[in-house]
Amino acid sequence: MKPNREGAEIGFASVASQRPLADRIEVGAPRLAALAAQAVARSPEPVRRRALQSAFGRARDAFNRGDFDVVFALFATHVEYGPPPPLHDGAPLQGRTAVFNFWRDVDARYDESTIENLSLEEAAPGYIVRTARLHHRSSATGDELSYVIKQTTELVGGRVVRQLNVLAEDP
Repeated sequence: MKPNREGAEIGFASVASQRPLADRIEVGAPRLAALAAQAVARSPEPVRRRALQSAFGRARDAFNRGDFDVVFALFATHVEYGPPPPLHDGAPLQGRTAVFNFWRDVDARYDESTIENLSLEEAAPGYIVRTARLHHRSSATGDELSYVIKQTTELVGGRVVRQLNVLAEDP
């Protein structure tokens, strides 16, 4: 178990109970959530923009509370994932399980990991570019790591099939 921001120990059931309804649907019924994402993709641009802002805001909130089930709920089984370079210098990861394991390892090294969305744009239908600031801190070792990434996400059929992270300039 891991302490939350107030220092209380939280377990999976507690994290799950903090989920907004949309997050609970993504985790509990990912096919339904993928169908909804496909419908949004065919919506007018203002509707897509609001839906993307909401989805990436919920992903930020889930990441910040350590709820990786929500963060990666719509990742395809065979997703290609390029982790942030400060955390990984190898080839892109292949598969949703590898992504989960990677972030669980990061979570084990740092007792605090946060992300802040700086910008979000739909570069083309199904291609989203986000700039975000990440911060990791370990109270055990005193290690801190802060960096900015540009993240490119490709969606097919409402699922993330590729997500690549590269270092970006701090705005």
